[in-house]
Amino acid sequence: MRRLLRTRTRRLAAALITAATLLSALLALLMPGVSYAAGQSTAGCTGVTAAVFPAVGFITDPDRNQAGHLWWRPESGGVCIGTVVEFVQYNTTQTKTWQVIVYSAGHPGGQVVAARTFSLGPGWYYFGFGVHQVISGLSQVCITADDSFGVSCIDIGQSQLRTLRAAG
Repeated sequence: MRRLLRTRTRRLAAALITAATLLSALLALLMPGVSYAAGQSTAGCTGVTAAVFPAVGFITDPDRNQAGHLWWRPESGGVCIGTVVEFVQYNTTQTKTWQVIVYSAGHPGGQVVAARTFSLGPGWYYFGFGVHQVISGLSQVCITADDSFGVSCIDIGQSQLRTLRAAG
């Protein structure tokens, strides 16, 4: 009896491991549009202070209170940007690429650090981008789904950084 029970337990454990592996692979396939900038990625980089993007055009939540928000913190060598959440309103079915763009001393023209393409019908949507990067010389973080939808930015210059730190 014990032998039969051990055999069944082993088979069940093997089946669970196989299912978990397949589920992980499936989830990776479902998120092909997410891309990250190379270089300053830090796995442990998570923000602890919130900052809110102002609502602009179709980059807005249903109450038009914000376009999204992010979590950040000062880090040696720059500013850690953790998760960035973006809200977008669709009036018709469209395909748009949502982006998180950072402006810094190294990339004064902007650098896309996260992006995902969505085909969605009318309604309000949001998505969280796990940026998790320390960016040196960071001056601005922007979110957009398309220039025609609007671009919302948070200025993170030194004076603004002090203001955000005091508020957070």
